[in-house]
Amino acid sequence: MSVLVRIGRKKAILCGGKWSSADPRVEDQLQNSLDMWVQNTGGPPLGHRDPDQFAADAIRSDLGYEVLIASKPKGRTAQTAYFSKRQMALPF
Repeated sequence: MSVLVRIGRKKAILCGGKWSSADPRVEDQLQNSLDMWVQNTGGPPLGHRDPDQFAADAIRSDLGYEVLIASKPKGRTAQTAYFSKRQMALPF
């Protein structure tokens, strides 16, 4: 687990660039916001030690959630998760 957040009474986890929540609407809203943020900004800096924490902090003000727990990821899974998200989507 990387980042656990609370939106009202609902919770969600961001791990490896993917949001998970028991509420599908909350999960979709968080994932869409994350994907838009990555497309607009390029995402967390390359080589950042905790890209999930960086991303969660970056979109927190837009969605108004509270970070409950953040733990550093092990290995390179979280760092490499944002590589594919950085690719431009071309309308072919």
